[in-house]
Amino acid sequence: MWAAALRQIDERGVEAFSLRDLARSLNVYPRAIYWYVRNRNDLLSEVVDYALRNVYPPSSSADWKDWLRKLFQQYRSAVQQHPNIAPLIGASILSGGGISAETIEKILTVLHAAGFRDDQLLDAYNVVVAAQVGFVTLELAALPLENIVTWAEEHRKQIATIDVLRYPMLGRHLPDFANKAFVLRWSNGTEVPLDTSFEKFVDVVISGLQQDLNNIGSG
Repeated sequence: MWAAALRQIDERGVEAFSLRDLARSLNVYPRAIYWYVRNRNDLLSEVVDYALRNVYPPSSSADWKDWLRKLFQQYRSAVQQHPNIAPLIGASILSGGGISAETIEKILTVLHAAGFRDDQLLDAYNVVVAAQVGFVTLELAALPLENIVTWAEEHRKQIATIDVLRYPMLGRHLPDFANKAFVLRWSNGTEVPLDTSFEKFVDVVISGLQQDLNNIGSG
């Protein structure tokens, strides 16, 4: 059922997805869906969990930094394959559907083995989950559902007409930033992936966690 729901979301987007259409594709009555989920939101959380089921490496990896880098890369790759789930992920995690106890255990095991303890472990865990979700959710943020071509062209023109005399730093870098920097985009990551920025982001997160460990060791 989760695979069928994910296919429909991939093809139509979240807004057009319905339990009735899902039931029809499975040749069952709509009420049969409610044997497995309480409502549409629960089903969407389960679909997110299904789409992300293989992103967590085994927690036995020798190097915690390599493990985190692989986690971030595999997570991004999974969402890139199903970009229409990106808007659902934050709500899914909040409701408990996006990250299971098993995946929390894997993250905590790796961080604990790295040397994080007590409050530092809590903070490091929150950093990992926020880093895992945040960049990719922004990169693959949904574009407007209607008149997307018109919207993109209008947004491109708006960016091109920024007053470069009033904002000289932005004006100097605008040719390089246009459609490749957050806020200054009219395409999302499905068309213009932010590969180098993502790798830099991962480097900064891991370096920051390493520095935190260094501070713990010297404290």
